[in-house]
Amino acid sequence: MACSRAFKPRLVALSLACGLTLAATLAAGVGAAFAQSVPPSAKKPATPPAAAAPADPNAPQATTATYGDWVVRCAIPPNQTVRVCEAGTGVQVQGQQGLLAQIVIGRLNKDQPTRLVIQLPNGVFLPPGATLFLDEKDKSGLATVFATCTQACFADTELKPDQLAALKAAKGPGRLEFVDGARKRIAVPISFNGLPAATDAALSPK
Repeated sequence: MACSRAFKPRLVALSLACGLTLAATLAAGVGAAFAQSVPPSAKKPATPPAAAAPADPNAPQATTATYGDWVVRCAIPPNQTVRVCEAGTGVQVQGQQGLLAQIVIGRLNKDQPTRLVIQLPNGVFLPPGATLFLDEKDKSGLATVFATCTQACFADTELKPDQLAALKAAKGPGRLEFVDGARKRIAVPISFNGLPAATDAALSPK
């Protein structure tokens, strides 16, 4: 089973199958803004978070802040009063436009479990899911299951407290593995630079 191949790179943070929606899809232009932002090199030292700024002139409630190679985006969903935040990073293939993959960590509110969501282009092979490995010694990784394919394919899983702690403590080199439509296993590097601070900011917004 595979998705269709029409891929439009944009962030739809948590899969619709889970009934969750995070900041990047709450206001027009916010998702596109994330898709256009490529994290800096993992070799660069961590940088202090940038001051929150409007992500879209038509959505003044939407803000972004950068933590190393991760971006925290917050917004107030329509018909709600509580701000929702997510921490995300993207993977871009050299020589290609748009993002190959996006990884998001967040929750709808403090009473909801934290979820790890991975966005991949339509055309991936669905049964194996997608797995995030924390370092070269990690043999099991954080496995996600594909839940839906719309303009892209989304795999997600709930992060238990020990898994979230391990993810925040990860030094890498991390990698994301999935299988493409030709049944070829793909592995792409993932930077955890800035992840701990970004996750803290996303899960406990002020």
